[in-house]
Amino acid sequence: MPEPRRQIGFAQVGLGTALKHNLLVVPPNQREYAWTHEEVTQMLQDFAKALNEGTDYFLGTVVTIPQPDGTLEVADGQQRLATSALLLAAIRDYLGDKNEPIIVQSIDGEFLNCTDRANRARVPRLQLNIDDNDLFKSIVAGEGFDPKTADTSRPSHDRLVRAYVGR
Repeated sequence: MPEPRRQIGFAQVGLGTALKHNLLVVPPNQREYAWTHEEVTQMLQDFAKALNEGTDYFLGTVVTIPQPDGTLEVADGQQRLATSALLLAAIRDYLGDKNEPIIVQSIDGEFLNCTDRANRARVPRLQLNIDDNDLFKSIVAGEGFDPKTADTSRPSHDRLVRAYVGR
């Protein structure tokens, strides 16, 4: 019997660890960002409840497929990952306005973006599908994104901006 070339694996890691140590890519054929105010609010309320009770919060299973270039393709969990990244970007930007450069740099460099040294570019740790990635990248880049001037003509773009600003 031939040996299997790959094994099914499972790792229980926190959201921070998943973002901090991986480049996650949503494949082009995955659906656009779909969460409405209700789903975003529910997740934030769940986070708040866990924090208030001092308990862990189970975000849910995220399914990824390792790619030859070292990235992880997100097969399931993109809505939760994207919403979490938008929350982190909103916190980073809020703290930037409160003159907290050390915390801002930490959130940005550890969880939202990394450096592609070969191309001398900042790269988001999470990339969305082809329709949403440019807007998502501008939000998480931390370089002066203005939700008031964002092109929200696509429904998914409107949902991304609303999730970022908390509406």
